[in-house]
Amino acid sequence: MRRCSVITAGHLHHDHIAAVERIHGPVTIDRRCADLAELMAAARAGWADAALIIGQTDTLTGSLLTELTEPGIVVVVVSDVAVERTRLRNLGAVALPDDVDVEVLVDALRGRPVPDEPTVGSVPEVASGDCAGVLPAADPQAASDSDAGSPAGGADPLDEELADLLRSTGQQESPDLSDVPDRDSDRDSDQDTDGDSDQDTDRDFDQDTDRDSDQDADGGAEVESDDSSVSRADIRPTVPGETRIAGITTVWGAPGSPGRTTLAVNLAAELALTGAHVLLIDADTVASSVAAHLGLLEESAGLAQACRQADLGRLDSARLRRAATVVDISGSRLHLLTGLPRADRWPELREGALRQVLQLADRDFDHVIVDVAAPTEQDEELTFDTRAPQRNAATVVAVEEAHTLLAVGAPDPVSFPRLIKGLDDLRLNVPQAPRPLVLINQTRREAVGRAPEDQLREAWTRFGSEEPLEIFLPWDRAACDDALLTGRVLAESAPQSDLRRAVAELAGADLPTRRRRRLRR
Repeated sequence: MRRCSVITAGHLHHDHIAAVERIHGPVTIDRRCADLAELMAAARAGWADAALIIGQTDTLTGSLLTELTEPGIVVVVVSDVAVERTRLRNLGAVALPDDVDVEVLVDALRGRPVPDEPTVGSVPEVASGDCAGVLPAADPQAASDSDAGSPAGGADPLDEELADLLRSTGQQESPDLSDVPDRDSDRDSDQDTDGDSDQDTDRDFDQDTDRDSDQDADGGAEVESDDSSVSRADIRPTVPGETRIAGITTVWGAPGSPGRTTLAVNLAAELALTGAHVLLIDADTVASSVAAHLGLLEESAGLAQACRQADLGRLDSARLRRAATVVDISGSRLHLLTGLPRADRWPELREGALRQVLQLADRDFDHVIVDVAAPTEQDEELTFDTRAPQRNAATVVAVEEAHTLLAVGAPDPVSFPRLIKGLDDLRLNVPQAPRPLVLINQTRREAVGRAPEDQLREAWTRFGSEEPLEIFLPWDRAACDDALLTGRVLAESAPQSDLRRAVAELAGADLPTRRRRRLRR
């Protein structure tokens, strides 16, 4: 019988360590650590087959558990708080009460199934000799289900504390979002100071009612009516099968400024105008700018809040919505998870936490549009001899979880070769990526010459990858500048522009035909 080495930290009312040693079985406590930090250091050194954490669970997150379980260490947590045990099971740990029988504890440390222990999610194998066993996988939806079905005494203490605070200040627990406030007014937000509590922000947006008027022209020539007022009734809802955009759509592109964010924002707006339930996520860890495109002064980093809750095992549909900002697009709602206000905060978007956010968003929304940065390579110097957060983990996860991947490039002699090389690097760095839908933005004769689309197709056939080049978006600097200046989308600022119509076609929206009228002399 193979010896199973265990490292442990913490203590509660029962002496579990002495109980394990008294049975003189294959499980041996080799090291008693002073705190969780020392236990993590011992685990990184490969000194144990299993880790027993007793009582000290408040700082235990999904990232730490992933670091422990990846090399094959069985993680068993003992807690006397029922809510905490539920949270830890959702994160993938085996959580037992303080009065657990020693034989059950030994079986858990050896990786054997624990009787009468609730199973959450899938059960991956952990190859580690006699300590090889099964661990329940993290399931963010299970947290929501368990909270919904638990009695009042099993509710999250953070929710109860927040509800008491709101009642004491005379506010409602769930703000009414039926009246979408003014997008240009001041926004008051309560930010988390301890990193664990929820943030519930009241945001005000306003729908612009005055639009650009028709331009006058001399003579009797026919002119196009530039009717800027956009309503949901003017746009036919997306019919399944008519669009290539479905589920999670990640907008990726070559390094530079090919227009990834502009496309992501307007694509999400067009989908929202069809009546779909859309979530726009700014996962660009290099230069996030979605909030600026929509005229928001948000500095709360909604995506970081959602990832923090996921890392703690507390993310559910309600918390995801509280972290999101609701933006009014001509009477339609667009939910937004704002990005990082500073690039040096990229470690807040951990791989496992972001993956849970995307999976939960995919279940709750019709469409999820994710704007990401261009780099996809791993940080070799950080991962050579230790585990560390990856600088480009947000991009890699968003690409892996995508159902539709848009690869955006520009037609000029600098950006076009970058797209070709970037797609080669993408296939090498992210082999699980779906087949990309290649798209050339800012198409214009000034950058390519006569018949730009034909020339770009010919160059792509000769030098590009195996993916076909089929989609071209026109160059419309004036419309983009006006939309960015006023903090609106193209559907609001330039609804009749060719660029707006091309994005709407990509989204599968059927816009009304342009109306023509004859001006009187």
